[in-house]
Amino acid sequence: MSRIFYIIEGKILAYSLAKKLLLLGNQVYYVSKNNENLEILDGLKVNFPALELVKQDPTDINWIENLDLNKKVEALIIISEDDALNFVVSWLLRQYYEDIKIISLVNAAENETIFKGIDVETLVPISWMQKIIESSLIHEDITDFFNPYVEKLSILELTILEKDKAVNKKLKELKIPQNSIIGVLIREDGNIMVPQGETTIYEGDRLIVLALKEQVDEVKETLK
Repeated sequence: MSRIFYIIEGKILAYSLAKKLLLLGNQVYYVSKNNENLEILDGLKVNFPALELVKQDPTDINWIENLDLNKKVEALIIISEDDALNFVVSWLLRQYYEDIKIISLVNAAENETIFKGIDVETLVPISWMQKIIESSLIHEDITDFFNPYVEKLSILELTILEKDKAVNKKLKELKIPQNSIIGVLIREDGNIMVPQGETTIYEGDRLIVLALKEQVDEVKETLK
């Protein structure tokens, strides 16, 4: 049975999630006030007429009050890179819709508690990465996390040295392959973070990178 999903904000992650849900025969509403984000998702409409793009500020109370959340709506999924925005949208939605499933991306793990406090399911990237790394270290089958893509992926741990290309550069300045992700950054002092575009990479940092196997050499060339 076809279901309805609302995806609120987000860019590449929103695109990938929307495509997956549409391929499964669902209807997707993508909501964003950002024209650039809407243009990214617009590329899916040619093949997926069940995608609706909505230019809208998701914190607008009038819009939230008038949402048609019928029984076919499976979930509201908020996935911007800004935890503050994600929380505000989640909180507002929860005030009006007590029973609907709300799922939010939580970019900083320390913020997860406040989302759970308003009955919002959370997606925490660093937790995903930890599970993947732990599974690979103890040689368990990691297909639970990435099936059916596991055979195509490599997990790299790269230590940044003084003369490496990535040293003292912001993440957004590094032109790594499109399908590769620097998922976790570990500082020399042991601090672990999910790097954002403005995060600067320093000598001694360790990067955990997810990459397609055919792009491993290109990733290393970009960072090292």
